[in-house]
Amino acid sequence: MKVSLIFIGTEINLGLIVNTNATFISGKLAENGFECSPILTIRDDYQEIIDALNFSLDRSDAAIVCGGLGPTDDDLTRKAIADSQDLQLIKDDNLDKTSLRFIKKNISGSIKERLLKQSYIPYGATPIVPHIGSASGFILKTKKDGKFIFAIPGVPKEMREMLENSVLPRLNSLINSKGKKEILTKKVLLTTGISESEIEEEIKDLYELANDMNVKIGITADPGIIKIIIVSKSFSKEENEKKINLIKKKLLNRLSDFIYGEDDDLIAMSLKETIKKTKKNLTLSAAESMTGGLISSMITDVPDSSKFFLGSIISYSNFSKQKILNVSEKLLEEFGAVSPKVCKSMALNTKKIFHSDYAISVTGFAGPDANEEGKDVGLVYFCIANPKGDLKLFEGKFIGNRIDIKFRAAQFIINKLRLEIISDYNINLNFND
Repeated sequence: MKVSLIFIGTEINLGLIVNTNATFISGKLAENGFECSPILTIRDDYQEIIDALNFSLDRSDAAIVCGGLGPTDDDLTRKAIADSQDLQLIKDDNLDKTSLRFIKKNISGSIKERLLKQSYIPYGATPIVPHIGSASGFILKTKKDGKFIFAIPGVPKEMREMLENSVLPRLNSLINSKGKKEILTKKVLLTTGISESEIEEEIKDLYELANDMNVKIGITADPGIIKIIIVSKSFSKEENEKKINLIKKKLLNRLSDFIYGEDDDLIAMSLKETIKKTKKNLTLSAAESMTGGLISSMITDVPDSSKFFLGSIISYSNFSKQKILNVSEKLLEEFGAVSPKVCKSMALNTKKIFHSDYAISVTGFAGPDANEEGKDVGLVYFCIANPKGDLKLFEGKFIGNRIDIKFRAAQFIINKLRLEIISDYNINLNFND
């Protein structure tokens, strides 16, 4: 069953807010085995709503219309849907209580009438009573071809309550009444330190294998994170999981140095789980220059990180590198703060200060300028000091704005530290063991 989504809001089209509702609804539909297409975002415009609805219903079995159900003049969804089906809007008196639920004092008749606009639904529609907000939704079966229109509010918490408690149960009942349905199952693998094109080159033969199994592989890119999405479609969740696990295993074999987690995993959580697998009370410390504390923040986003993370020094200036980290003035003058020798000194001295098993250091140029001759924005040096005191140096060249470069650098060194521990302790790379 294919379900289309229509999101209404001029503020979305102007880029004033991010359409998180689209991500949430499409994800929930996929979890329940529904194909989601098309997805449209339109302005608060009466004719655009009608046009989008006609376009969507021509290409899907049901449409979810999100937004435009409030009491203001630009909330046009109710009338547009009713008119698209040649229906009158009728007032459902049972909805008045929720339409007026936030009124705490006497109000004028005109304001009350405006709020009661939320009690109107198309003739023949089934109301969806709001349990959180004041805007009611509704479910309407079209006369022409028996397809379904679901109208729900755009306020995220109100949308989620109606979607989960009213829309999805109704959609599932429609499918179940028709017999067995195909189920979609997805798995997302998270990678860092590798580009989208490099991943495609490494796994290009796996696309054909996946297609033969009715499995799709997709790749999507964000700064510092590339997601590999595996989607399987069959009549059995167990069959989907079997096929996904087969593809996942092959991807892990190809990209073991870059895949750090699944779905919503944080890279620092993967680091924590790696340390846990060593069955040692390993400790970490960090010296950050360019990243300005971002690495420490990411590590401490993980619960119980205090059990292994001893602390960090944000040595953003040469003064702090000298006075706190004991980096020699000679090194800084001769090679510059962004140099292999300074980066190594930062890591080694941090390990000594904290008496940690591992220490990491980062120094680089996040932009917009590089203030050392012959060096470019995006140049970053990383160093890992291991329990034996050995130093492993890495050089990175990252693109993007300051925020992108800092995030990419933080992801990179946390992943390299994770891999270093995996190598030192011969740890299995599988996730969710």
